[in-house]
Amino acid sequence: MTEALTVGWTAARAQTRRRTYQRILGFNMVLHVLIGLACMFAPDFVSRTFGLPPPVPSGWIRGWGATLILVTALYIPGLQDPVRSRFTNITGILGRLWMATVWLVIGGGLIWFGLFDLFFAIVLAVLYYRLFEGEIMSRP
Repeated sequence: MTEALTVGWTAARAQTRRRTYQRILGFNMVLHVLIGLACMFAPDFVSRTFGLPPPVPSGWIRGWGATLILVTALYIPGLQDPVRSRFTNITGILGRLWMATVWLVIGGGLIWFGLFDLFFAIVLAVLYYRLFEGEIMSRP
């Protein structure tokens, strides 16, 4: 029997895939928090950076930033245990895909938000699929 067929090898591979998924998801979550904080405390900067009209009144962009931070906090169980928190992770991936569609349809400076969400939706979906592939292969 080759080493590739042993349970120990596939369990190690599954663990590596889990860590990779958790790191990318964690990185995405940190970016979401930073964007949310920027929207809350520097709405004019965010508008200028992405070529959006000035936020007048600035309450809508501040509220969107706070909402982004709240939604990001809801991903924490999926970050801690992605295998057991399937609903959180699948909903997060589909939510990113939905928001990418919304931002891309609206257009303008929001295209950058759409590309950001689309990129992470695809990357996380692929990594999540590979994580479960590794988990299934690691079971005796």
